Amino acid sequence: MYDKLVIEKHLTALLLDLKNLEKYKNVTEEEIKGNTDLLWILERGIYLSLQNIFDCLSHIISASLNKKWESYADISNVLYDEGFIDESKRDLLIAMAGFRNRLSHDYLGLDLEIITNIINNRLDDFNFFVKLISGYVEK
Repeated sequence: MYDKLVIEKHLTALLLDLKNLEKYKNVTEEEIKGNTDLLWILERGIYLSLQNIFDCLSHIISASLNKKWESYADISNVLYDEGFIDESKRDLLIAMAGFRNRLSHDYLGLDLEIITNIINNRLDDFNFFVKLISGYVEK
């Protein structure tokens, strides 16, 4: 059985990070290029948000579903196989896992267009997983 306090701790941090990222909606690549502090804020906020999503999902999968996984991308396949998400959300979560890894290991080669796209257009993707996790915990 999963530890509800662990999940709640990650969800609280995730919601705070997403609220902070929302402040930067409509940011442009030009604004980021000229402001390394802003770039750091956005990269770190996205990374922490992704990490909290994967921490929650991996905890649920391991503790409640007794499923094994080896990489963050595997988590999406377990959730898909168990009927928690459809194919499009599985593919989205795989992409999120890949981007989390890039943020973690290849921070010097990130494309600013991707960062601005996430901040301006993709925060609802994060919120989908907040709702998925919250809904699972409430059951």
